[in-house]
Amino acid sequence: MEEKQIFNIYIDEAGDEGFKFKTNPKSGSSHFFVLSALIVHKSKDRELANLTTELKQMLNYQHKDIHSPLHFYKLNHDRRKACVNKLAAFEDFTTISVVFEKHKLNGNLKIPPYLYHYACRLLLERAEPFLKTHSAKANLIFEHRRNTTYQDLEVYIKKVVDESLFLTMSPKTKAQSKCLQLVDIIASSTYQAFEPNQYDGDVEPGFMYKLQSKIFCHKNKCLGYGLKLFPTETDLLEQEKYEWINIMLQKIHKGLN
Repeated sequence: MEEKQIFNIYIDEAGDEGFKFKTNPKSGSSHFFVLSALIVHKSKDRELANLTTELKQMLNYQHKDIHSPLHFYKLNHDRRKACVNKLAAFEDFTTISVVFEKHKLNGNLKIPPYLYHYACRLLLERAEPFLKTHSAKANLIFEHRRNTTYQDLEVYIKKVVDESLFLTMSPKTKAQSKCLQLVDIIASSTYQAFEPNQYDGDVEPGFMYKLQSKIFCHKNKCLGYGLKLFPTETDLLEQEKYEWINIMLQKIHKGLN
């Protein structure tokens, strides 16, 4: 297969898979779980990966720390904003995110590893139309999770998606893959747009706004493709806290037409 037909898909998460919700926002499980993908053409992979070094230089990392992974959650708001702005300025990548409203989940999804496995399924089901549209195949690179058996995950994935579209599947740490450090920005930005903060219960959609042009749209639809809410979009879209979703979708749709 020619290189022009190959993409790399980097996958990372934000939030946790616990269900011990507490009234104290400083403790207990997150209310949302996010799994995000960064899709980049193989020929652009190295150029995109080099962006992590540029981000660290911009943030004045010490020389001894320049090879340490960039973790979005460790940055203050201004640094996060600067990283998102620089990432958004890179033209050649696409994002897909699946957002789970955990308190509405039941059954096996509350038992590890079912939630993560199902999140991967939903994510890759949305990567399929992207790849088919581009007559392409892809390599899957997952952020390495200590509690995940990737052999089991691969068996599951091959049962539920079109395995002919995916060439390889490998777990790597952020230290091993610079692009995993970038998809961490995407997953964390998406998470902060949905997860209420610990102070006033507000959300931060500003980073999502900056990255909105990267969200995968299929047949002029973004919701359900580049941004998938599970189990349903209805309740969230009706809440004032999440009115940013409709605002963002309208802007995206306007740009498509």
